[in-house]
Amino acid sequence: MFSILKVLAVGDPAVYAYSDPRYSIIDTYNKAKDMHVHFKIVPWVDYYGMMMEALEGKTDFDVVMVAGHLWLKDFIKKGYIAEVNYPKHQSYNEVDIMEEIRNEVTFEGKPYLYPSFCDGHILLYRKSLAEQAFGGKLPDVLDTDTIISLAEKMHGQDGMAGISLKAHESEIFLDFLPFLRNEGIDAFDGESSLPSFNQEKGLQALEKYLSLRKFAPEDSHTYGNDEVRKAFQEKRSALAITWGGQLGFVMDDRCLEKEDVGFAIIPTAWNVTWGFAVNKNSANKELANEFLGYLTSSPIDRVVGSYSGAPVRKSSYETGDHEWYPILQESISSYAKPLPKMDDAGDRMSPLYTHIHQAFIGKISPAEALKAAEDEILKLMSGRNTL
Repeated sequence: MFSILKVLAVGDPAVYAYSDPRYSIIDTYNKAKDMHVHFKIVPWVDYYGMMMEALEGKTDFDVVMVAGHLWLKDFIKKGYIAEVNYPKHQSYNEVDIMEEIRNEVTFEGKPYLYPSFCDGHILLYRKSLAEQAFGGKLPDVLDTDTIISLAEKMHGQDGMAGISLKAHESEIFLDFLPFLRNEGIDAFDGESSLPSFNQEKGLQALEKYLSLRKFAPEDSHTYGNDEVRKAFQEKRSALAITWGGQLGFVMDDRCLEKEDVGFAIIPTAWNVTWGFAVNKNSANKELANEFLGYLTSSPIDRVVGSYSGAPVRKSSYETGDHEWYPILQESISSYAKPLPKMDDAGDRMSPLYTHIHQAFIGKISPAEALKAAEDEILKLMSGRNTL
């Protein structure tokens, strides 16, 4: 009788490659090992709740996908996930995984995730219009002030909006984060994990971000990954800030005039590594580790990374499969930074999404948004004795 392994995965471009029949990644493993890997992909909007049910023992998934530094520390402290065992054979070549990614998926020197893909901010632009607006070829690195200037100059050209923003309530805080960092501050203090955004520089950053509304499509407050993809592909926006892990989809055959698309690093970018964690409740930890060693091996990373646009291994970037690989690799290795590993990170960030979105749609002022978010976070921390 064959063994069964249950995996809960988030609905992101990289993840669909694992179950895509063109690549037979999971089917090949099932046949070779006489197993059945049940690989369930769940949309982002539903994922967190289902993941928590699995980690709390309400459902029986052996493996779940975890967003690196956002949840890792919290899940380890709560005993939700087990330390993992990377394959020891040379072919797995753990050091081929980018150092920044390896650092993120470990805690206190021990690995807890098998890395799947690394998402981070990347700017896409229509070269012909952008170079005209900029006055020449764009550099590889563009700060948010320059992006605002370009959006203003390009707005209305060829009937396009200046920029697409990922301003849906479930996305907007991270869309705003590079603008905050551009003013020299971060959302949370790295030592105390206290909120640090509610100050003059934070207000200036939010006002700059909100200034882009007039250069973006009117329904930008509803835009998530797919809406940004469509707007840029269909030449309804001249600029777009999206994730590295979305580039394979944004640059597929639906994209008009792909040869006119350029890519740039945002020096204040955020990034996160999504990886596979072994549920502490699983009775199949050995099977899970064996399967995940296969799923994150070099040959699979090249396929999955090319499909999504954001591999995790140096050898995959060296293939030159995509024109944006050098930009994305440089962003991950030299520019993009994660947030601090915090207790209750998801709960702490939640008020920022809510109140920044309210400011974006004009229900409250930028100052009110930052104050309300700070108050809620401090109340949460006080209630949990984490101040």
